[in-house]
Amino acid sequence: MNSPYSSHRSLLAFCLALFAFASSALASGPAPERDERRFEVDFLTSMIDHHFGGVKLAELCAGRTIHADLQQLCDNVKSAQSAEITKMQSWVQSWYGVTHEPELDRKTQRQIEELSKLTGADFEKAFMAVLIGHHAGAAKMAVDCLSQAYHPEMLNMCAMMLGSQGDEIASMRIWLIQWYGINDLDRNNHP
Repeated sequence: MNSPYSSHRSLLAFCLALFAFASSALASGPAPERDERRFEVDFLTSMIDHHFGGVKLAELCAGRTIHADLQQLCDNVKSAQSAEITKMQSWVQSWYGVTHEPELDRKTQRQIEELSKLTGADFEKAFMAVLIGHHAGAAKMAVDCLSQAYHPEMLNMCAMMLGSQGDEIASMRIWLIQWYGINDLDRNNHP
């Protein structure tokens, strides 16, 4: 019986194979179909904003965490998502002539304000709950990307994003259980 984890890895392997197959014909212009063009512009601008929120959330970890593993995850989020923002900005500019500077949505602004008041265990519990939800949103967007994007570069990035954010969600859920005895699926047991 296949676990959800092995089917996730199978999807990732398929997407990477698709990228390798298509990489010989990397497109440098806009997608040929109007729906694909609309999807790509909307996805790229939305994900730039989403990643910017992730970076700003991860920046809060400095000086507030107890566990080095969580601080390392925050550092990884800042590094990986900052690089992906730059990549996506270059794609939306070169393919569609759109310049997009990231913006924080109101929900993320409120989360940052609340988290900035916390330190130590209180911060870690609340932060992981927020980032799990944030990453889950990005994972849903990445799944849509895998079925609707035209450019192989985007398909590859979305496959990698799905894998990395899924791994980070799993790590944080495990840490919530191990460090704090919190099963984040039990809504009555949320920090």
